[in-house]
Amino acid sequence: MTTLPVPGLSALVSAIKFMFEIVGKSVDAPSEKRRKWFEDHIDKSYDQLKSIHDDYTKSFSVALAAIGDNENLEEGIRVLKLERPKEILTRQEVKENLFALRDYRLDKRKKPKIALTFYDYVAAVDSYLNAASPIPFGETWYTYFINRLSDLIESGAEHPLQDDFDACAQGKKAPKIAAEELSRAIHQNMPEAFRKVQEIYAQLRVQCLSDV
Repeated sequence: MTTLPVPGLSALVSAIKFMFEIVGKSVDAPSEKRRKWFEDHIDKSYDQLKSIHDDYTKSFSVALAAIGDNENLEEGIRVLKLERPKEILTRQEVKENLFALRDYRLDKRKKPKIALTFYDYVAAVDSYLNAASPIPFGETWYTYFINRLSDLIESGAEHPLQDDFDACAQGKKAPKIAAEELSRAIHQNMPEAFRKVQEIYAQLRVQCLSDV
């Protein structure tokens, strides 16, 4: 059974904090400190994100299959009702550190290349987590659709996906549109966003380890 846990990216928060420590006011950081920072924080955050990517791809595939074939709908809806991964980057500690990093990035003082690349890495992770949130919550038709479908399933409706869903403009098209959003996330948005993370991770690896 898919668990779809809310992911933790504690290593990314640590990496942001340590970036300011190893760079400080200098133009460059000693090679040994760069190596340690990369191995202790960047590698760990990348491994965490790979696990998130694998788990969410499998989990959203379960939800997509459920909506598509009208089977295992209870599990599919359970997946969609869980907390979205993008919430990890709205928590106060992470927000504060991201804002600090962005301010540093926009500062006109000369900065080491590694700091600029790291900023791009964090931005790519942020973009990935948003791409991995295909069904937004809040006051949207998605919320109504998911809650209505969940109620139909719990009440034992024989064909819940054939409901009129008349409280939203999408009406009977709601299941199809939701499935399209999930499919786009699984097959396009998430893979593309993750490839960007991989690309910048590789750049950081070269910058941190090439001359150690």
